[in-house]
Amino acid sequence: MNAADDFHIETPRLTLRPFAGEDLRTLARIATDPRVAPMMGTIPVPWPEREMRLWVDRARFRGTVGFRLAIAKRQGGVIGTIGLGGAPASLAYFLDPAHWGRGYATEAARVFLAGCFARFPGLDVVGADHYFDNPASGRVLEKLGFRPTGRGIGHSRARLEPAANIHYRLWRSSFEARHEIP
Repeated sequence: MNAADDFHIETPRLTLRPFAGEDLRTLARIATDPRVAPMMGTIPVPWPEREMRLWVDRARFRGTVGFRLAIAKRQGGVIGTIGLGGAPASLAYFLDPAHWGRGYATEAARVFLAGCFARFPGLDVVGADHYFDNPASGRVLEKLGFRPTGRGIGHSRARLEPAANIHYRLWRSSFEARHEIP
């Protein structure tokens, strides 16, 4: 189950899987949406295709923390991405605004984190953050069991200036108490 391309999770509504070539046009459209890009640190607007392909290729699952997956509807195409990277590990995700408010982010993040905790026994804590002007992400994180740990300033390649953000932590034990891990 630790093969390089073997991180694939399904829910009744979603599939989390590696990106395929046909996903990239949709990924670029979603990521550069003016409601999405400023909430992410690494996505510029415009996003040159070569840079986007490197962003995807560098974060393919290779059996360790530091990867992203496509979030796709079971009966449809890509609607976002989710990933776990950095040291300490940090959760990041985004969805197409056309799919906001339907519980997809919470659903995807819940199964993604359960899969990560199951695959990586040494993973005991996961961080996350969101900008103050993105309270919906804070609500998703809190539903998953993340707890605020402080405030700071974040940098986004799609913002003209740094912006205030809120930092969170999720401990494996609190996640396991709330959610089933396969």
